[in-house]
Amino acid sequence: MISHKYRFNQLLNHTDKNRRNFLAFMFSVVLLATFKRHSHSKEQHVPDKIIPRKESCPLDAVSSGFPKKPPLAKINLGVSNKGLSDVYLSRGGSPEQNINNIINMHGGISSIVGKDDIVVLKPNAQWWNQGTTNTDAMYAFIKAIFSIPAFRGEVIIAENHQYADPNSRGWNTDKRNGRFNLNELVAYFNSIGLGNITKYHWRCAGPNPTPLQGNESSGSKIVSGPWDGDGYVWNHDLSYTSSLGRKCILSYPIFTSAYSGVTIDFKNGAWEKHKYTGQPVKFINFSALNHHSNFCGVTASIKNYMGILDMTCGFQGTTPKGYWNTHYIGIRNDLTVPMMKYMPWRVRAKIDSLYKYKYVYHTASVIGSFMRDVRMADFNFITADWVGYGSRTDKNMSGYPRTLLASRDPVALDYIAGRDVLSPLTKLKEPNNKWLNEINDVTEKHGPFFKFLAACHKEGIGNLDPQRMLILSA
Repeated sequence: MISHKYRFNQLLNHTDKNRRNFLAFMFSVVLLATFKRHSHSKEQHVPDKIIPRKESCPLDAVSSGFPKKPPLAKINLGVSNKGLSDVYLSRGGSPEQNINNIINMHGGISSIVGKDDIVVLKPNAQWWNQGTTNTDAMYAFIKAIFSIPAFRGEVIIAENHQYADPNSRGWNTDKRNGRFNLNELVAYFNSIGLGNITKYHWRCAGPNPTPLQGNESSGSKIVSGPWDGDGYVWNHDLSYTSSLGRKCILSYPIFTSAYSGVTIDFKNGAWEKHKYTGQPVKFINFSALNHHSNFCGVTASIKNYMGILDMTCGFQGTTPKGYWNTHYIGIRNDLTVPMMKYMPWRVRAKIDSLYKYKYVYHTASVIGSFMRDVRMADFNFITADWVGYGSRTDKNMSGYPRTLLASRDPVALDYIAGRDVLSPLTKLKEPNNKWLNEINDVTEKHGPFFKFLAACHKEGIGNLDPQRMLILSA
């Protein structure tokens, strides 16, 4: 047996590069131990604000054109009056069959959309392959809307993928998830005589001179309301403050339909001829399901809201001073570790998890606040026909669960999608990859995915207790 002393001397006799690596490793061991003891030292604790929870209301009443605040109650948004969350699940069919199964289980398309509604469909257009929303599922939902007798409303597919070229990525990709990319989906319905389906790409309003992720900059303007035209509302009185003392404005878009000329205030409803009209606006959240990262876990319906908010509003953008955007509110980049680039990748990842990404779940807190104070989707779909268990874009790290899920409760929906779809797929494809299975496991309460859902839930959104989730399957 080789003694520890011999192995130590052998390491010291290596080249300068190996000696430097060894010293970096020893330093990282000490550093990790220090982090575990003092990882809270830089946190500025701000007392959690007491937030009254709103009473759950029927689907048709959630997004009337100019909604009234419901009376205060103890029931979270997205939850039934009995305190339960219905999660619809259809497995084994085509995306079209699965969508239709869920619509039928819910009581038909008219239980979700009314004949006069402006229907805003929010897909994920930031990525391609399994990273983007399955367009066959969207096709089936749109087709169901136009089957409503005497439908007089319209459908707008709207998204902000946070990149400078608005007609790129999921809009025009040739790496489709389904038969269409998003541009082709709109063009198909227009080609069969349905002009009341259009697209709108929300453009960021602020400067972004040194982009860290997403290079959109000043593509639109900052507005105070629909009377100022299209753009983003940056209301300083509508913000979230994290436990680190960081503020994030709950920015939201104002946009005008290319079909009807009606302007949609994402928070307050339809605007035309200098007034809010009361025409119902329905917001349908259409997301994909994929592994995201070791610090965030999984991306599904909650994270799809990242394509609504303006990522130039606060850092990484340069204005307004003293604010952070939704993406960076929980990320700390102010730590310099000597010789970190020489450390083993697992050590670097551990340091990042203990400091840089320790509070990344604050993003979910912002999104939960947005749902509560700006707007929450009337219905959420997760198109889990094609799922990335290890990547959003690498087809070699994906599989085909042939599943579609839906719910009014995005927390319960993401939980069930993770537990019953993504985690089993990960175990099937990577049975020996303990790290990846732990990251994708929503039942691991110390894991990033559970923390993310818990942060959103804490803002008064949905159920996180699986005993209060009712799965309705076809």
